[in-house]
Amino acid sequence: MLKGAEIVLRCVRAEGVDLVFGYPGGAIMPLYDALEGSGIRHVLTRHEQGAVFAAEGVARVTGKVGVAIATSGPGATNLVTGIADAKMDSVPLVCITGQVRSALIGSDAFQETDVFGVTLSLTKWSRLVRTIDEIPEVIAEGFYWARSGRPGPVVIDIPTDILKAKKEFSGPVKFTPHARPANAHAEGAFNDTIVALLQRANRPVALVGAGAKLSGAIPELRRLLDDLNVPTFATVHGLGAVPPQSPYYLGMVGMHGTRAANHALHETDLLLVFGARLDDRVTGDPTRFAPHAKIVHFEIDPAQLDRVRACELPVIGNLAETIPAFHAELRHASLPDWSGWRAVACGPERAELDPRGLAQPTIRFLDELFSRLPQDNVVIADVGQHQMWAAQRYRSSSPRGFVTSGGLGAMGFALPAAVGVQLAKPETCVLCVSGDGGFQMNIQELATVHRLGLPIKMVIVDNKYLGMVRQWQQLFYERNYAETDLSDNPDFVEIAKAYKIHGWRLNEAAMAEYPVSAETGDLIENFLRSPHAELLVFDCHPEANVYPMVPAGAALSEMVFEDKGIE
Repeated sequence: MLKGAEIVLRCVRAEGVDLVFGYPGGAIMPLYDALEGSGIRHVLTRHEQGAVFAAEGVARVTGKVGVAIATSGPGATNLVTGIADAKMDSVPLVCITGQVRSALIGSDAFQETDVFGVTLSLTKWSRLVRTIDEIPEVIAEGFYWARSGRPGPVVIDIPTDILKAKKEFSGPVKFTPHARPANAHAEGAFNDTIVALLQRANRPVALVGAGAKLSGAIPELRRLLDDLNVPTFATVHGLGAVPPQSPYYLGMVGMHGTRAANHALHETDLLLVFGARLDDRVTGDPTRFAPHAKIVHFEIDPAQLDRVRACELPVIGNLAETIPAFHAELRHASLPDWSGWRAVACGPERAELDPRGLAQPTIRFLDELFSRLPQDNVVIADVGQHQMWAAQRYRSSSPRGFVTSGGLGAMGFALPAAVGVQLAKPETCVLCVSGDGGFQMNIQELATVHRLGLPIKMVIVDNKYLGMVRQWQQLFYERNYAETDLSDNPDFVEIAKAYKIHGWRLNEAAMAEYPVSAETGDLIENFLRSPHAELLVFDCHPEANVYPMVPAGAALSEMVFEDKGIE
């Protein structure tokens, strides 16, 4: 005879989970009472949002399902931002929440919230457990849906009386979904059409998104791209999928993408999309996105097709299956000579210029920081200007080496996510890059970093503004900096000290010359090589802007550079 809470934990452990994040409370207390001896390590964060972002951190760098636990009412609602983030970025996540007693549901009981209803549009699958007998099947099905197909978040809400109830437990169960018909889009005959499109194309390009990583198809994708040898670029979640030294790789595309990537995408006549949603940050004005191109869209989730720009040819299925099938067809095909197109798209006249202006010291700082990272590293970026600077300067071949909140753009993501990443990869150098605004949204997780002794390296790019919003206010709202002033920021070095974490500070003068001085280089080196948690504040100019930038409603070819207008 086992309690419901014990059954939950045994079923979760059977799914391969040995690490969860959470925050206790009344309705979920029976689950916490059962943790000892369960084989599952629980990490106490200092806020439920910290727990769900930390669980995402684990999932994003391992591909395994992350697990967060919270109590009813405010505990559960504090998970909502992380659940939405996981939905947007296809992160496998299971959130287990306590609920008020079954007899009280619907009575506005203390700390009662309809968690099922609140999260319904944000989850891939969710369930309110009604009886103790359901627990094994619900846990098994929840984990299946979290990790299968296009991964995503699941919520399992369990009333506290069911967690306390007892029953005989015969063991965890396996969930087997109903068989689905084979997908004709993945068959070889369908790929003949793609080959025909390639044979007629004069300016083909490839766009790589997060799906390439989630599918585990990176080796297959790289072999295909090496053979195609067409100009290639990535979304922010596709960074690292293509080795940056590849001669055909043009960097990140979209609102803050490179000049070369955005121009090539605007001029192409055939766009091959591998696992990307084609959202507005990638397309710019959808009516002028790739205006001359036919689009072949490789995608596992049919719901993501034709949402912003219609594609001529969908290839639906897991990239680990569809890419090899497509590549096999190519081996028997004769393709045109695209060397002239590559020379134009990848030529020196399209190369990024050394950035000028107020952002230059910050870019030099990030370049110096990234160049000194150990080979085994993960960079976690928060949301804002520093996120785009970091994405632009990131030069790693590690498919899961750059982590950020992309689709939702949730400030406060980076620090708790770094906790999860460091726990999942204890021997890896984990670098957390935040802005002064976002860092303060989950600053309490410094306590988690200290308690666990995690050697996370934390960087704050401090411009004393909500920088990205201020940049838009400068360019499009006549410098009306309404409620973006953070000039009364605390001293982050002193705050780190209060959490018993050592802090450093660098100002722009340290980056006035490049290469940097020996003193500055030693400071950065010591920061990165320390066996302990470290925090480094870089004082960025308050009006430094991220360029290139595609304004809202503009085409990708209409990039703004250096406050000089549209090219």
